[in-house]
Amino acid sequence: MRILFTAHAGKSHLRLLIPLAQAAVRAGHTVAVADDESMREESVRYGLPFFPAGFDWSKDPFCVEAMALPLFRGDQEAYEDGLVRCVLGPPALAAARDLLGIAADWHPDLIVREGEEMGGLLAAEKLGIPHVAVAGGSTHLLPPAVTHAPLNALRAEFGLPGTDEVNCAYRHGLISWLPAECTGDDLDPRTLRHYRQTAPYRSDDGSLPWLAELPDDKPVVYASIGTMAPSMPWMSDEVLNDVIEAVCGLDCTALVSIGVGRDPEDFGTVPAHVRLITEWVPQDVLLEAADVFITHGGHSSIREGLRSGTPMLVTPMYDDQPNSAEHVADVGSGINLPACSVTAETVTEALERLLSEPSFRLRAAAVRRSVLACPPVEQLVTDLEALVAATAQEETCASW
Repeated sequence: MRILFTAHAGKSHLRLLIPLAQAAVRAGHTVAVADDESMREESVRYGLPFFPAGFDWSKDPFCVEAMALPLFRGDQEAYEDGLVRCVLGPPALAAARDLLGIAADWHPDLIVREGEEMGGLLAAEKLGIPHVAVAGGSTHLLPPAVTHAPLNALRAEFGLPGTDEVNCAYRHGLISWLPAECTGDDLDPRTLRHYRQTAPYRSDDGSLPWLAELPDDKPVVYASIGTMAPSMPWMSDEVLNDVIEAVCGLDCTALVSIGVGRDPEDFGTVPAHVRLITEWVPQDVLLEAADVFITHGGHSSIREGLRSGTPMLVTPMYDDQPNSAEHVADVGSGINLPACSVTAETVTEALERLLSEPSFRLRAAAVRRSVLACPPVEQLVTDLEALVAATAQEETCASW
Protein backbone atom coordinates (compact mmCIF):
# COMPACT_ATOMS: atom_id res chain seq x y z
CA MET A 1 0.00 0.00 0.00
CA ARG A 2 1.26 3.46 -0.93
CA ILE A 3 0.04 6.23 1.37
CA LEU A 4 0.54 9.93 0.72
CA PHE A 5 0.21 12.07 3.85
CA THR A 6 -0.78 15.71 3.32
CA ALA A 7 -0.72 18.69 5.68
CA HIS A 8 -0.33 22.44 5.49
CA ALA A 9 2.70 24.27 6.85
CA GLY A 10 2.98 23.92 10.61
CA LYS A 11 4.93 21.48 12.76
CA SER A 12 1.95 20.60 14.93
CA HIS A 13 -0.17 19.90 11.83
CA LEU A 14 2.47 17.53 10.47
CA ARG A 15 3.02 15.90 13.86
CA LEU A 16 -0.64 14.88 13.85
CA LEU A 17 0.10 12.46 10.99
CA ILE A 18 3.48 11.09 12.05
CA PRO A 19 2.39 8.24 14.39
CA LEU A 20 0.30 6.70 11.62
CA ALA A 21 2.95 7.25 8.95
CA GLN A 22 5.63 5.59 11.06
CA ALA A 23 3.30 2.70 11.95
CA ALA A 24 2.57 2.18 8.24
CA VAL A 25 6.30 2.01 7.52
CA ARG A 26 6.75 -0.57 10.28
CA ALA A 27 3.99 -2.62 8.64
CA GLY A 28 5.91 -2.64 5.36
CA HIS A 29 3.99 0.04 3.47
CA THR A 30 5.44 2.87 1.39
CA VAL A 31 4.70 6.37 2.63
CA ALA A 32 5.60 9.95 1.80
CA VAL A 33 4.71 13.39 3.13
CA ALA A 34 3.49 16.25 0.91
CA ASP A 35 3.53 19.67 2.52
CA ASP A 36 4.88 23.17 2.08
CA GLU A 37 8.64 23.28 1.44
CA SER A 38 9.21 24.75 4.91
CA MET A 39 8.28 21.36 6.40
CA ARG A 40 10.91 19.35 4.51
CA GLU A 41 13.46 19.35 7.34
CA GLU A 42 10.81 18.42 9.89
CA SER A 43 9.63 15.49 7.76
CA VAL A 44 13.19 14.24 7.35
CA ARG A 45 13.66 14.35 11.14
CA TYR A 46 10.86 11.81 11.35
CA GLY A 47 12.52 9.64 8.70
CA LEU A 48 9.86 10.21 6.03
CA PRO A 49 10.32 10.99 2.31
CA PHE A 50 9.07 14.45 1.38
CA PHE A 51 7.43 16.17 -1.60
CA PRO A 52 6.79 19.94 -1.71
CA ALA A 53 3.13 20.82 -2.25
CA GLY A 54 1.10 23.97 -1.74
CA PHE A 55 2.54 27.09 -0.14
CA ASP A 56 3.31 28.61 3.23
CA TRP A 57 0.08 30.17 4.50
CA SER A 58 1.99 32.60 6.72
CA LYS A 59 3.54 34.26 3.65
CA ASP A 60 0.47 34.31 1.41
CA PRO A 61 -1.34 37.69 1.18
CA PHE A 62 -4.80 36.08 1.06
CA CYS A 63 -4.15 34.02 4.21
CA VAL A 64 -2.43 36.89 6.02
CA GLU A 65 -5.45 39.12 5.47
CA ALA A 66 -7.97 36.38 6.29
CA MET A 67 -6.26 34.87 9.35
CA ALA A 68 -3.14 36.68 10.59
CA LEU A 69 -4.65 40.16 10.82
CA PRO A 70 -7.68 39.02 12.87
CA LEU A 71 -5.27 37.07 15.06
CA PHE A 72 -3.18 40.19 15.61
CA ARG A 73 -6.33 42.14 16.53
CA GLY A 74 -7.52 39.39 18.86
CA ASP A 75 -10.74 38.95 16.85
CA GLN A 76 -11.51 35.24 17.30
CA GLU A 77 -14.75 35.33 15.28
CA ALA A 78 -13.06 36.95 12.27
CA TYR A 79 -10.16 34.52 12.64
CA GLU A 80 -12.47 31.50 12.51
CA ASP A 81 -14.21 32.91 9.42
CA GLY A 82 -10.81 33.49 7.81
CA LEU A 83 -9.70 29.96 8.66
CA VAL A 84 -12.68 28.49 6.82
CA ARG A 85 -12.01 30.73 3.79
CA CYS A 86 -8.37 29.62 3.67
CA VAL A 87 -9.00 25.92 4.26
CA LEU A 88 -11.67 25.92 1.55
CA GLY A 89 -10.01 28.44 -0.75
CA PRO A 90 -6.86 29.10 -2.81
CA PRO A 91 -4.48 27.07 -0.58
CA ALA A 92 -6.52 23.90 -1.21
CA LEU A 93 -6.48 24.40 -4.98
CA ALA A 94 -2.74 25.10 -5.04
CA ALA A 95 -1.99 21.99 -2.97
CA ALA A 96 -4.34 19.82 -5.06
CA ARG A 97 -2.59 20.78 -8.31
CA ASP A 98 0.81 19.95 -6.82
CA LEU A 99 -0.48 16.66 -5.41
CA LEU A 100 -1.71 15.57 -8.83
CA GLY A 101 1.77 16.18 -10.20
CA ILE A 102 3.27 14.08 -7.40
CA ALA A 103 0.72 11.31 -7.91
CA ALA A 104 1.50 11.06 -11.63
CA ASP A 105 4.84 9.46 -10.73
CA TRP A 106 4.27 8.21 -7.19
CA HIS A 107 0.83 6.52 -7.65
CA PRO A 108 -0.70 6.58 -4.13
CA ASP A 109 -3.43 4.11 -3.14
CA LEU A 110 -4.67 6.33 -0.32
CA ILE A 111 -4.34 9.93 0.86
CA VAL A 112 -4.32 10.59 4.60
CA ARG A 113 -4.71 14.29 5.27
CA GLU A 114 -4.61 16.52 8.28
CA GLY A 115 -8.17 17.64 8.96
CA GLU A 116 -7.67 21.23 7.80
CA GLU A 117 -5.90 20.27 4.56
CA MET A 118 -8.44 20.01 1.73
CA GLY A 119 -6.06 19.79 -1.24
CA GLY A 120 -5.60 16.10 -0.48
CA LEU A 121 -9.36 15.59 -0.67
CA LEU A 122 -9.59 17.23 -4.11
CA ALA A 123 -6.60 15.30 -5.43
CA ALA A 124 -7.96 11.99 -4.11
CA GLU A 125 -11.32 12.57 -5.79
CA LYS A 126 -9.58 13.41 -9.07
CA LEU A 127 -7.48 10.24 -8.78
CA GLY A 128 -10.42 8.06 -7.74
CA ILE A 129 -8.76 6.90 -4.50
CA PRO A 130 -10.04 7.14 -0.91
CA HIS A 131 -9.01 9.95 1.43
CA VAL A 132 -9.06 9.78 5.23
CA ALA A 133 -8.72 12.77 7.56
CA VAL A 134 -7.00 12.95 10.95
CA ALA A 135 -8.89 15.37 13.18
CA GLY A 136 -6.87 18.36 14.33
CA GLY A 137 -7.63 21.12 16.77
CA SER A 138 -9.70 23.17 14.33
CA THR A 139 -11.59 20.31 12.69
CA HIS A 140 -14.58 21.18 14.88
CA LEU A 141 -14.78 24.46 12.92
CA LEU A 142 -15.21 22.45 9.71
CA PRO A 143 -18.37 20.37 10.24
CA PRO A 144 -20.20 19.04 7.16
CA ALA A 145 -22.69 21.92 7.21
CA VAL A 146 -19.81 24.39 6.83
CA THR A 147 -17.69 22.49 4.31
CA HIS A 148 -20.33 21.15 1.91
CA ALA A 149 -21.11 24.19 -0.27
CA PRO A 150 -17.54 25.59 -0.39
CA LEU A 151 -16.20 22.14 -1.29
CA ASN A 152 -18.62 21.89 -4.19
CA ALA A 153 -17.40 25.30 -5.37
CA LEU A 154 -13.80 24.04 -5.20
CA ARG A 155 -14.78 20.89 -7.06
CA ALA A 156 -16.28 22.95 -9.87
CA GLU A 157 -13.10 25.02 -10.13
CA PHE A 158 -11.01 21.84 -10.11
CA GLY A 159 -13.09 20.12 -12.78
CA LEU A 160 -14.88 17.72 -10.44
CA PRO A 161 -18.63 17.09 -10.17
CA GLY A 162 -20.46 18.37 -7.12
CA THR A 163 -22.21 16.09 -4.64
CA ASP A 164 -25.36 16.20 -2.54
CA GLU A 165 -23.60 14.23 0.21
CA VAL A 166 -23.25 16.66 3.11
CA ASN A 167 -20.57 14.60 4.90
CA CYS A 168 -18.39 14.45 1.79
CA ALA A 169 -15.30 15.90 3.52
CA TYR A 170 -15.05 12.80 5.73
CA ARG A 171 -16.92 10.23 3.65
CA HIS A 172 -14.10 7.64 3.70
CA GLY A 173 -13.11 8.06 7.34
CA LEU A 174 -12.22 10.49 10.12
CA ILE A 175 -9.57 9.58 12.70
CA SER A 176 -9.27 11.01 16.22
CA TRP A 177 -6.34 10.44 18.56
CA LEU A 178 -8.62 11.30 21.50
CA PRO A 179 -11.30 9.13 23.14
CA ALA A 180 -14.95 10.02 22.59
CA GLU A 181 -15.31 11.72 25.98
CA CYS A 182 -12.68 14.28 24.95
CA THR A 183 -14.14 15.20 21.56
CA GLY A 184 -17.67 15.98 22.67
CA ASP A 185 -20.13 16.59 19.84
CA ASP A 186 -17.63 18.48 17.67
CA LEU A 187 -16.87 15.70 15.18
CA ASP A 188 -19.33 13.87 12.94
CA PRO A 189 -19.84 10.38 14.46
CA ARG A 190 -20.88 8.70 11.20
CA THR A 191 -17.35 8.07 9.97
CA LEU A 192 -15.38 8.90 13.14
CA ARG A 193 -13.13 6.31 14.77
CA HIS A 194 -10.93 6.73 17.83
CA TYR A 195 -7.42 5.28 18.08
CA ARG A 196 -4.66 5.30 20.68
CA GLN A 197 -2.02 7.90 19.98
CA THR A 198 1.67 7.08 20.20
CA ALA A 199 4.70 9.33 20.49
CA PRO A 200 6.45 9.77 17.13
CA TYR A 201 10.18 9.13 16.89
CA ARG A 202 12.49 11.94 15.74
CA SER A 203 16.09 11.45 14.67
CA ASP A 204 17.20 14.18 17.09
CA ASP A 205 15.54 12.55 20.10
CA GLY A 206 18.21 12.26 22.76
CA SER A 207 18.76 11.51 26.40
CA LEU A 208 17.89 14.07 29.06
CA PRO A 209 20.38 13.30 31.86
CA TRP A 210 19.40 16.41 33.81
CA LEU A 211 15.89 15.01 34.22
CA ALA A 212 17.17 12.31 36.59
CA GLU A 213 18.93 14.95 38.66
CA LEU A 214 15.82 16.95 39.55
CA PRO A 215 15.01 17.10 43.29
CA ASP A 216 12.78 14.28 44.51
CA ASP A 217 11.12 16.27 47.30
CA LYS A 218 9.22 18.80 45.16
CA PRO A 219 6.50 18.55 42.50
CA VAL A 220 7.56 19.17 38.90
CA VAL A 221 5.67 21.84 36.95
CA TYR A 222 6.27 21.87 33.20
CA ALA A 223 5.17 24.85 31.09
CA SER A 224 5.15 25.28 27.31
CA ILE A 225 3.23 27.43 24.86
CA GLY A 226 3.88 25.25 21.81
CA THR A 227 5.71 25.79 18.53
CA MET A 228 3.62 28.63 17.08
CA ALA A 229 3.06 31.02 19.99
CA PRO A 230 6.75 31.94 20.51
CA SER A 231 6.73 33.35 16.97
CA MET A 232 3.98 35.74 18.12
CA PRO A 233 5.57 37.32 21.22
CA TRP A 234 2.98 40.10 21.33
CA MET A 235 0.54 37.39 22.43
CA SER A 236 2.69 34.88 24.27
CA ASP A 237 5.35 36.76 26.22
CA GLU A 238 2.89 38.34 28.62
CA VAL A 239 1.55 34.89 29.50
CA LEU A 240 5.07 33.46 29.79
CA ASN A 241 6.20 36.27 32.09
CA ASP A 242 3.23 35.72 34.39
CA VAL A 243 3.81 31.95 34.42
CA ILE A 244 7.49 32.42 35.23
CA GLU A 245 6.69 34.89 38.01
CA ALA A 246 4.19 32.41 39.47
CA VAL A 247 6.52 29.40 39.48
CA CYS A 248 9.37 31.51 40.86
CA GLY A 249 7.32 31.90 44.04
CA LEU A 250 6.09 28.31 44.19
CA ASP A 251 7.71 25.48 46.14
CA CYS A 252 8.32 23.29 43.11
CA THR A 253 10.75 22.41 40.36
CA ALA A 254 9.71 24.35 37.26
CA LEU A 255 10.66 23.56 33.66
CA VAL A 256 9.57 26.35 31.30
CA SER A 257 9.99 26.08 27.52
CA ILE A 258 10.35 29.65 26.25
CA GLY A 259 10.97 28.79 22.58
CA VAL A 260 13.84 27.28 20.61
CA GLY A 261 16.78 29.65 20.33
CA ARG A 262 15.32 32.40 22.52
CA ASP A 263 17.48 34.28 25.01
CA PRO A 264 16.61 33.45 28.65
CA GLU A 265 17.73 36.95 29.62
CA ASP A 266 14.60 38.25 27.90
CA PHE A 267 12.71 36.91 30.91
CA GLY A 268 15.01 38.21 33.63
CA THR A 269 16.79 36.39 36.43
CA VAL A 270 15.09 33.29 37.81
CA PRO A 271 15.81 31.29 40.99
CA ALA A 272 17.62 27.94 40.92
CA HIS A 273 14.43 25.87 41.02
CA VAL A 274 13.27 27.33 37.66
CA ARG A 275 14.87 26.06 34.44
CA LEU A 276 14.20 28.00 31.22
CA ILE A 277 14.42 25.60 28.27
CA THR A 278 15.58 27.01 24.92
CA GLU A 279 16.26 23.79 23.00
CA TRP A 280 13.86 21.30 21.45
CA VAL A 281 12.93 18.56 23.91
CA PRO A 282 10.51 15.63 23.51
CA GLN A 283 7.46 16.98 25.30
CA ASP A 284 5.91 13.56 25.81
CA VAL A 285 8.98 12.58 27.88
CA LEU A 286 8.79 15.70 30.07
CA LEU A 287 5.09 15.09 30.65
CA GLU A 288 5.83 11.63 32.00
CA ALA A 289 8.00 13.35 34.63
CA ALA A 290 5.67 16.27 35.41
CA ASP A 291 3.04 16.64 38.12
CA VAL A 292 1.34 19.60 36.38
CA PHE A 293 1.42 20.81 32.79
CA ILE A 294 0.87 24.49 31.91
CA THR A 295 -0.08 24.73 28.24
CA HIS A 296 -1.54 27.19 25.75
CA GLY A 297 -4.02 24.49 24.69
CA GLY A 298 -2.72 23.56 21.24
CA HIS A 299 -4.12 20.28 19.96
CA SER A 300 -0.80 18.41 20.12
CA SER A 301 -0.15 19.53 23.68
CA ILE A 302 -3.67 18.65 24.82
CA ARG A 303 -3.40 15.19 23.25
CA GLU A 304 -0.05 14.56 24.91
CA GLY A 305 -1.23 15.90 28.25
CA LEU A 306 -4.29 13.65 28.26
CA ARG A 307 -2.20 10.69 27.11
CA SER A 308 0.26 11.13 29.98
CA GLY A 309 -2.43 11.66 32.61
CA THR A 310 -0.88 14.96 33.72
CA PRO A 311 -3.26 17.53 35.28
CA MET A 312 -3.27 20.68 33.14
CA LEU A 313 -3.55 24.42 33.51
CA VAL A 314 -4.69 25.57 30.07
CA THR A 315 -4.22 29.24 29.12
CA PRO A 316 -5.89 29.46 25.67
CA MET A 317 -5.11 32.40 23.41
CA TYR A 318 -6.76 31.82 20.01
CA ASP A 319 -7.83 29.35 17.30
CA ASP A 320 -8.80 25.91 18.63
CA GLN A 321 -7.30 26.54 22.06
CA PRO A 322 -10.44 27.85 23.86
CA ASN A 323 -12.39 24.81 22.67
CA SER A 324 -9.65 22.41 23.81
CA ALA A 325 -9.40 24.15 27.18
CA GLU A 326 -13.14 23.71 27.72
CA HIS A 327 -12.86 19.98 26.97
CA VAL A 328 -10.05 19.60 29.53
CA ALA A 329 -12.09 21.39 32.19
CA ASP A 330 -15.25 19.45 31.29
CA VAL A 331 -13.58 16.06 31.81
CA GLY A 332 -12.01 17.26 35.07
CA SER A 333 -8.38 16.88 33.97
CA GLY A 334 -7.46 20.49 34.52
CA ILE A 335 -8.34 24.17 34.80
CA ASN A 336 -9.26 26.55 31.99
CA LEU A 337 -7.65 29.97 32.56
CA PRO A 338 -8.02 32.10 29.40
CA ALA A 339 -4.95 34.15 28.51
CA CYS A 340 -6.89 37.37 29.10
CA SER A 341 -7.31 36.32 32.75
CA VAL A 342 -3.71 35.23 33.30
CA THR A 343 -1.73 37.03 35.99
CA ALA A 344 0.97 35.72 38.29
CA GLU A 345 -1.67 35.57 41.02
CA THR A 346 -4.27 33.61 39.02
CA VAL A 347 -1.62 31.17 37.79
CA THR A 348 -0.37 30.64 41.36
CA GLU A 349 -3.91 30.02 42.61
CA ALA A 350 -4.61 27.51 39.83
CA LEU A 351 -1.32 25.66 40.36
CA GLU A 352 -1.94 25.38 44.09
CA ARG A 353 -5.32 23.80 43.36
CA LEU A 354 -3.90 21.38 40.79
CA LEU A 355 -1.15 20.28 43.18
CA SER A 356 -3.31 19.99 46.29
CA GLU A 357 -6.74 18.77 45.14
CA PRO A 358 -6.68 15.00 44.40
CA SER A 359 -9.65 15.17 42.01
CA PHE A 360 -7.54 16.59 39.17
CA ARG A 361 -4.96 13.82 39.41
CA LEU A 362 -7.64 11.13 39.68
CA ARG A 363 -9.64 12.45 36.71
CA ALA A 364 -6.48 12.87 34.62
CA ALA A 365 -5.59 9.25 35.35
CA ALA A 366 -9.10 8.12 34.39
CA VAL A 367 -8.93 9.98 31.07
CA ARG A 368 -5.52 8.44 30.43
CA ARG A 369 -7.10 5.01 30.84
CA SER A 370 -9.71 6.00 28.24
CA VAL A 371 -6.91 6.97 25.85
CA LEU A 372 -5.14 3.67 26.46
CA ALA A 373 -8.39 1.75 25.92
CA CYS A 374 -8.63 2.96 22.30
CA PRO A 375 -7.45 0.57 19.54
CA PRO A 376 -3.71 0.88 18.82
CA VAL A 377 -2.31 2.63 15.76
CA GLU A 378 -1.42 -0.79 14.33
CA GLN A 379 -5.15 -1.57 14.17
CA LEU A 380 -5.64 1.69 12.27
CA VAL A 381 -3.09 0.53 9.68
CA THR A 382 -5.02 -2.74 9.33
CA ASP A 383 -8.29 -0.82 8.92
CA LEU A 384 -6.75 1.33 6.18
CA GLU A 385 -5.51 -1.79 4.42
CA ALA A 386 -9.08 -3.08 4.42
CA LEU A 387 -10.37 0.26 3.10
CA VAL A 388 -7.95 0.22 0.17
CA ALA A 389 -8.68 -3.46 -0.54
CA ALA A 390 -12.44 -2.82 -0.54
CA THR A 391 -11.96 0.09 -2.92
CA ALA A 392 -10.02 -2.14 -5.32
CA GLN A 393 -12.73 -4.83 -5.21
CA GLU A 394 -15.66 -2.45 -5.60
CA GLU A 395 -13.94 -0.28 -8.24
CA THR A 396 -15.25 2.72 -6.33
CA CYS A 397 -14.07 4.46 -3.18
CA ALA A 398 -15.21 2.51 -0.12
CA SER A 399 -15.89 3.86 3.37
CA TRP A 400 -15.20 2.17 6.66
